[in-house]
Amino acid sequence: MDLPGPSPLYYHIPVIPDSVLQSQLSARMRNPALIDQGYTNLCGMEVCAMKMAKYDPSGYRSFVTTLNNNSNATYNRYKLKVSKRIAKLDRNFFSKGKLPETDWLLLASMRNKCNYILPYGGRMSNWYEKLAGSNYPSEVRRTLRLMGFEKTQDNMSGFWPIRKPSSETLRNLDSAFAQGNTPIILINTKMYKKGKFSLLSNHFAIYNGHLSIDEENGKVTFNIWTFGYGNGKTITCSMDAFRDNYFGSIVVKNPAGKQ
Repeated sequence: MDLPGPSPLYYHIPVIPDSVLQSQLSARMRNPALIDQGYTNLCGMEVCAMKMAKYDPSGYRSFVTTLNNNSNATYNRYKLKVSKRIAKLDRNFFSKGKLPETDWLLLASMRNKCNYILPYGGRMSNWYEKLAGSNYPSEVRRTLRLMGFEKTQDNMSGFWPIRKPSSETLRNLDSAFAQGNTPIILINTKMYKKGKFSLLSNHFAIYNGHLSIDEENGKVTFNIWTFGYGNGKTITCSMDAFRDNYFGSIVVKNPAGKQ
């Protein structure tokens, strides 16, 4: 059942000037990795938006343009509305989040659709944003399904690392990527950053190839699409660090005729 999000009030005029909107959309149609969550917890919605822009750039443009102009839009079975909390850019978390206007409009509205108790947007504090903006594998799966994307593999866990041999896991991801499919991965940033392990540091990203495995020294290198890196972020870490901080993947099937 496609339940609505929590916000009862919706905005009915364009949120973003068309010249700004179309410029940002054009850049993301050329390079979906530019979709940017900024300083928010919207990574789960970000990877779904990247899939739309990658596999259906014209559909992505039409969807976001309609969302901006009409306050609601539909993509396949995915229906989205812009709440007043999100539309008032001068009175919500937009400035703190430091992300482009187009990405705020889309990602914040997507997040708000998933929330049935805590509304997203508005004058949120940082701790509230972390709570209301947190993403879960089930929400990513549901969003992708409503958008019309199919899966070829899915072993993503929200709480427990997969703990299979790193080289085996990465070769499987790389094989799926080479076939034109898109592996969405869930990792903990402790994989490549110092600090204590915390589930709050779990992060959705998109595997982007460039795999190198150094068996002799026990290291792996690969690239991901993530916020703030238009060319992707290259991660180099030990095999143990990858295994202990990898929570699985959802491999999105390459639609027929799409590259």
